[in-house]
Amino acid sequence: MAWPCTGVILAGGESKRFAGKNKAFIRIGGQRNIDRLMAVYSSLFDQIVLVTNDPAAYMDVDALIVTDHYSQRSSLNGIYAGLFAARHEYAFFAACDAPFVKPGMIACVLDHIDSKADLIIPSTDAGYEPMFAVYRKTCLPAMAWQLERDLLKIKGLFRKVRIKPVAESELRAIDPELVSFFNMNTPEDLVRAESLYRDNH
Repeated sequence: MAWPCTGVILAGGESKRFAGKNKAFIRIGGQRNIDRLMAVYSSLFDQIVLVTNDPAAYMDVDALIVTDHYSQRSSLNGIYAGLFAARHEYAFFAACDAPFVKPGMIACVLDHIDSKADLIIPSTDAGYEPMFAVYRKTCLPAMAWQLERDLLKIKGLFRKVRIKPVAESELRAIDPELVSFFNMNTPEDLVRAESLYRDNH
């Protein structure tokens, strides 16, 4: 691949709406979410980082396991930890509860990496997809500035770094329904995920 890049999996959510169940270990079609994502990442990245505040739960996952640097529970905190640990200048991020990530979608985002951008991010009618994006290490100072001030919204970063959007039309050419962006946040999402799996297998 033209741009060496680390793959980061964010597994730090509290799963409050899943009655505390770890979404990384929920099975869709008999396979754990984390194993499905690891299989995709293994085909694309020579380094995989997993960010979690429960490292013991992931001892069977072949990744560099790191924990948050700051005390706040937030996606921005997890992105900071993963980017900090990455050995490459760039790191691609996805969440552990995204069961339908397509390798071609990740490759499409990676293909847009260039030296003039700090954040390469899909842009759709619904807005940016910050949990399916490439962050450059040049984002770290702005992230730290926000975290130190308890400013936890990822979109706060958008004003501080150079963004390169990836157009929805390009993404839909690879993933027409954009199922790569599907995250399981509620038990209802799990029902939908199982339905999507059946429809595609």
